[in-house]
Amino acid sequence: MNYSLKQKCFAFMSAVLLLFAVMSCVPVYADVIAPAQPVLNAGQEVETSLPDADTVTETEPESETGFVADYDTNEYDSVDDDAVLYSTYSETPAEKEKTIGDKLDEKCYGFDVAVYKFFGKIQNKVTLFIAKIFTSIGDENFVIPVALLCVLLCFDKRARKYGFAVLFAIAAGTIIVNLILKPEILRIRPYNTLQNTPVWEQYSKWYAAAGSLSESDYSFPSGHSNSAFEMATAMFLCCMADKKKKIAWIFPVIALGTACSRIMVMVHYPTDVIAGSVAGIIAGVIGFLLAKLACLACEKIKFVDKISVLKMPVALIAVLTVVFLGVSVGKLMTESEEQKCAYNAEYNCNNKARVDDEKYPAIDGENYCKIHWKQLNGEE
Repeated sequence: MNYSLKQKCFAFMSAVLLLFAVMSCVPVYADVIAPAQPVLNAGQEVETSLPDADTVTETEPESETGFVADYDTNEYDSVDDDAVLYSTYSETPAEKEKTIGDKLDEKCYGFDVAVYKFFGKIQNKVTLFIAKIFTSIGDENFVIPVALLCVLLCFDKRARKYGFAVLFAIAAGTIIVNLILKPEILRIRPYNTLQNTPVWEQYSKWYAAAGSLSESDYSFPSGHSNSAFEMATAMFLCCMADKKKKIAWIFPVIALGTACSRIMVMVHYPTDVIAGSVAGIIAGVIGFLLAKLACLACEKIKFVDKISVLKMPVALIAVLTVVFLGVSVGKLMTESEEQKCAYNAEYNCNNKARVDDEKYPAIDGENYCKIHWKQLNGEE
């Protein structure tokens, strides 16, 4: 039985969504439930009740700037069930409401940890090296040059559809993930939030073995998985439309490798990766549909339709792509040497610090990641 391209796309997306739904329903087993508890300072004991209101004195700000360096949080060492103590260099400590990301941490903890244990068992020098190659495919150091190459492809009649599809997919994925989902969900990276859970002893070893890689923003959904799947889906649909079925399936396989690599190097929760992959597939479909409209528009403009100035052979495009990937892998291999965020109130932040960045200048001589820089400046 022959199915149309639309039917195949619908079936593929339905299968991915069904997989996401099934994985999200995996029960949280008792042996991996994370206890809700605050971060303790050295030698500090957990209190079973909130401090009496009469015994807690208000802390006056020491300056008009709103920042009090080295704020002492020892007297605030217990929390209720609905809030956690959120201490930064702010004027006074405040109770932080749970974000969607915090709720995901609790609900998905069992599933995420179970997947981590599987990937931790297969970690070795070979699998980690392969994972870093795959993870580089979703990195901006690879995606941006590919996007620029696609701009050139748009000026070649033979490759216009592919160029438009990938470009529109990247744009759609950026909007969905970076502008909508991450700022709304606010999920912190696992190498930070797992520090107070039973799995940290194991996870920290896996994380260190992978090179202690880090990012500077929020975790959900995975941007690398999104980037890989948005490009892969766009290419897959274009190849299928051109009857290049054997080539078409290469791209989803590569994207799947990128998604798994983000778990292998321990910088994303598995649920981040699943959501990022779904977002990438949606963005890829959007990119493909918009590319068809763009190509139709170009056909109606005679002089544009005749443009084929590049005449870039497939071999040259492949070589350029490999070069872009090589640069991305090279930068990734030295990432563990980069400076980490100076924040250490709720946890020791392992996010990548923004160093020598005019948009995120140092605060009191310390460099912070995007998240904590914005928090310390009252932007979040």
